[in-house]
Amino acid sequence: MTGGHEWGTAPDFVGPRHRLRETLLLERFLAAEPGRVVLNVGAGQGTFSGLLEQAGFEVTSTDVAPAALDVLRRCVRGPVTQADATSLPFGGKTFDAVVLGEVLEHVERDDLALGEAFRVLGPDGVLAVSVPRNPAWFSASDRWAGHVRRYTREELIGLVERTGFRLVTCTAWGFPISSLYHRTVYEWGLRDGVPPARNGATTRSGLAVLSLLLEIDRRLVGVERGALGYILVARR
Repeated sequence: MTGGHEWGTAPDFVGPRHRLRETLLLERFLAAEPGRVVLNVGAGQGTFSGLLEQAGFEVTSTDVAPAALDVLRRCVRGPVTQADATSLPFGGKTFDAVVLGEVLEHVERDDLALGEAFRVLGPDGVLAVSVPRNPAWFSASDRWAGHVRRYTREELIGLVERTGFRLVTCTAWGFPISSLYHRTVYEWGLRDGVPPARNGATTRSGLAVLSLLLEIDRRLVGVERGALGYILVARR
């Protein structure tokens, strides 16, 4: 269980917004030219691990939830390990890159999670992070999803740099369609604690339309005001 619901039942868990975010995260990760050995922390259903494997990386995937681990072992080729982000069972300087995709907002001690990422990264190793933006938007949907916070740009960059990382990029994404969808369909669907995918608010045709509309978000990556999240890349 996470944040009061069964793992894997979150709205849009592998929907259009999820796919757009992972595509943008992968693009920025690849632009940093990381080494081949990657740790994906909190890998969930393994969709990003799969993208990394398709791109030729050797990926170790972790999660804390037994249900997630079962899915990962079926869906990814590389090693799967049960691990808390704040206490990784790997030696220092083991990986060329660490990914924390939609993880830090779930961790009470996000500083410890970043410290562990720093510890297991080799010299000049790449860190890739995505998080939800704008603490003023924190709502019941965040609590339902198991979030403990949202981030401002300054908070996220400050946290990363205090850990010892050197910032490469921090990019806002998810304006205007993703953020509008989040504040309407997503949150309205959770008024009674029922995800949109289960209450009929999200239909197959609706998701197809959303996928098309998200091309607007892709064109407006980097627009800060009204964006849904941040994608950050840094080096050790």
